[in-house]
Amino acid sequence: MITCYFVRHGQTDYNKQGIVQGSGIDSSLNEEGRAQAAAFFRTYNHLSFDKVFASDLQRTHQTLAPWTQAGYTFERTRSLNELNWGVHEGKQPSAEQRVEFRHTLQTWAEGTLTAKVAEGESPIEAWDRAKGFFDHLRADYENHQLLLCSHGRQLRVILSNLIDGDMRHMEKYSHHNTGLSVVIFDRDGSVHVEKVNNTDHLVAI
Repeated sequence: MITCYFVRHGQTDYNKQGIVQGSGIDSSLNEEGRAQAAAFFRTYNHLSFDKVFASDLQRTHQTLAPWTQAGYTFERTRSLNELNWGVHEGKQPSAEQRVEFRHTLQTWAEGTLTAKVAEGESPIEAWDRAKGFFDHLRADYENHQLLLCSHGRQLRVILSNLIDGDMRHMEKYSHHNTGLSVVIFDRDGSVHVEKVNNTDHLVAI
């Protein structure tokens, strides 16, 4: 059995302002994001993790800072990097871009998972760089409890594949900043979902 705790990074100013980040924007947590990271640690630091993973982007590293201060180390992997939003990254979306974005989401929901925005990444490409990593976890981390810090869209890609085997359903895996999902993989190949986007730890802040 493997238990995976998936957490989205804390809030950044880009999140607050509605600016597209993606994998090409290496933004930092803002004050609210640091408070969210601290609240997540206070709530779950009683757990013991055998391994901790983060994306290559500093907003995940900063979210895990309370854990590293407590003695954990984390391994970086591009498998957890956010989906690349191409020409939209670093921009406040215009009305036209919002229409394009909604159209792209609808296209994905209809099953065209190779679709992408200009210079961006499709869900198929995002999962292609993550699939081998999760195959490795399931093969080599039996009886381990893992903490993985990633990003909103990439978590949709990952969880829809691991849980449903179908990225057409990715919209149901929305993640608030520091929202937690817990997924258990049994030896027989079955998958059990304990939490999706749980934010109980944020009540106190």
